[in-house]
Amino acid sequence: MKTHNLQGHLLQQFLQYSISELIELNNDLVKGNGWGTDRSAFRTAVISALSRKGVDLSPIISRDDGFTTIHRVPIKLSGDNNIVIAV
Repeated sequence: MKTHNLQGHLLQQFLQYSISELIELNNDLVKGNGWGTDRSAFRTAVISALSRKGVDLSPIISRDDGFTTIHRVPIKLSGDNNIVIAV
């Protein structure tokens, strides 16, 4: 429950961030080590905020055998500025 509350709080904060700031946060997170469950909640909030801002995250998402995975990779915006691509 604690992680879920942290994630919701972070999401509300991250909705105020620009898409560029959210991408930078994601890239810092995937390059670093440690953090455990707090890191997971932090990144989930970043990804959720990007999604709510209309960014297409499908290039970093895969679905296999009923499981959805969001790949832990650095990202950047594509030329049309609403689709992320792995770098």
